[in-house]
Amino acid sequence: MKPYRRLATAPAASALLLGAALAACGTEPEPSEPCATTGNGPLYALATSIFDSDGATTYVSILESLDVQSVPLDQAQEHGGFATIGAIGGKLFVGDGEAPEISRYAVGTGCTLNPDGRLSFANYGPAVTPLYKNVFVDTSTAYMQLEESRRIVWNPSAMEISGVADAPGLAAERDGLVVKAGFDRSTAVRDGYSFQPFYWTDSSFYRFSPGSQIAVYSNADDRLVKLLDAPCPGLDMATRDENGNLYFSNWVFSAAAPVLEEGAPDTCAVRVKAGELAVDESWTHRLSEIVGGRQIAGFRYLSNQVGIVAVLHDEQMNIDENTTPSAITSGSNWRLWRVNLETGTGAPIEGLGGIAGGYYAFVLDGRTFLLLPSADYAKTTVYELGVTGAAEPRFETLGWAYQLVKLR
Repeated sequence: MKPYRRLATAPAASALLLGAALAACGTEPEPSEPCATTGNGPLYALATSIFDSDGATTYVSILESLDVQSVPLDQAQEHGGFATIGAIGGKLFVGDGEAPEISRYAVGTGCTLNPDGRLSFANYGPAVTPLYKNVFVDTSTAYMQLEESRRIVWNPSAMEISGVADAPGLAAERDGLVVKAGFDRSTAVRDGYSFQPFYWTDSSFYRFSPGSQIAVYSNADDRLVKLLDAPCPGLDMATRDENGNLYFSNWVFSAAAPVLEEGAPDTCAVRVKAGELAVDESWTHRLSEIVGGRQIAGFRYLSNQVGIVAVLHDEQMNIDENTTPSAITSGSNWRLWRVNLETGTGAPIEGLGGIAGGYYAFVLDGRTFLLLPSADYAKTTVYELGVTGAAEPRFETLGWAYQLVKLR
């Protein structure tokens, strides 16, 4: 993800962005009804960004229900740049899109967002501190990525920074490739530990080391407990089943090389069994057997041994010496498959066509929601996905909606 410079803050600038998106979508938003909450019902937050040639403006909407038909932006809170959101302890956190700051908000009557604290990370050097580089351990501990292998330890309740934690023993380079850290979707918290994968890649995110490592941190004292060797490239996503088993898989970038070059490491996934601090060597980690030998990205567990994974259908492409990696990683030749880990079977999900492999999904209240933007990112459709059956469209919003969190 890429930070964007601040747009003009005058209302006219926002109007231009919103107008451009409306023209692209061909629709006019209907004014939304005021939020009726008095502080007891469920609340969710959705972030969506609208782009122009100079950057982005992000709108944060508060929802009382996920069973809506659309999310107009007339009552959303506006933030300059590519802002990001997170939630812990019933509070909303917004990572500034243009500065190394995080703001905290409490939700008041009528779903108003009331400022409730602000924390700057400027003394530690980062230009921005997006919440996709952060993991909330609990209400008193969070880790913000710093210089790949280091983390800023901070307290979401006190809005204070306690220091920096290192990962001793993690190699900065392997075979000319540099280490990169996964955060947000890649980190899992279980039994007093945080599990964070690291991988090695080049500056273009094309070549990957055939192996990754998963750092196991103690949440009690923030120290590194051990590094787990994992025989898969580019591990950058974590998911957990109902028994506490953890699964780690790659994101889209490591899928290009094995398609374009013979001998490049294939994409795959690994498991860390419940109650253990080791990679399960007995678990079949190549999902390609389930999806017809194709490259995969972003495995996410649902329930009852069923998960979803993005599958690259490169047979639909005319691949030659002129094919670029971005045509593979960002093209629409991916399909989402539902896979059964117990039976070793799978099939494309009905109700969805070709997608970009880097899909976004969120599990809230036992329901799985997919956020899929249009090709021009002018509109996002939110689908609900069950363990069986087709993906069902639920609602739409303008711009690129990429984060959906539950506040309470």
